[in-house]
Amino acid sequence: MPAYEFDASRAMLKNPDMFQRFSVPDGPGEPLAAAGLAPDTDLIVIERGSEARAFTVRQMAYHHLAQGVLGGEPYVLTF
Repeated sequence: MPAYEFDASRAMLKNPDMFQRFSVPDGPGEPLAAAGLAPDTDLIVIERGSEARAFTVRQMAYHHLAQGVLGGEPYVLTF
């Protein structure tokens, strides 16, 4: 198999913010029980230490990126 080198001229760097990031506000967030989600809602859950955040797959399919702070450390979630 031939080795290929990265060709920077083919990189799509003109518009790096193609997707609108979902900026998650700092703080404890809304409990899932209070969110009014349907029982069959698909979720992506991230955890750090004793803290967790849940995102609906529908949210992430639109935004593709979510960023915030969890457990005192920044995170970026991609989908």
